[in-house]
Amino acid sequence: MKRYLITISLLLSFGLLLTGQSSDPFVSKCVMNAGNDAKYLKDFRIQLGKATAQNELRYKANMSLWKNTKYRFTMCSTDDSKGQLFLSIKDDANKVVLSSYDKNSGKTYPFVDFVCNKSGIYQLNFDFTDGQQGSGVGVVSMVK
Repeated sequence: MKRYLITISLLLSFGLLLTGQSSDPFVSKCVMNAGNDAKYLKDFRIQLGKATAQNELRYKANMSLWKNTKYRFTMCSTDDSKGQLFLSIKDDANKVVLSSYDKNSGKTYPFVDFVCNKSGIYQLNFDFTDGQQGSGVGVVSMVK
């Protein structure tokens, strides 16, 4: 009975992953930017106005990541966005473990790969450069 329930759960989960692709053309294009070796997991649609203060990243989401798994985070901004969408990932100790924005050079990377060293809940923080307004999508993929 236990095997039967596990098998059904896995089949349902697999089915949800297969049908989880978005019909939004912008999201689909961003998913394609992740590359052929990446399997889509989730997307975050972000729309933010101009920030009044630039000390905190404005869009926050939690996601469970698994140890020894390589993830690819792809960020896409719409053409009418004033800034570029970037990502910062914090662990359970609130320590930044990865960012797609290099403050020293001012460079924003369209995607970053992350090999998770510890399973747990991670905080994904999105914002636009210089607190500008914009719309975009952040795509999370697992790299094969």
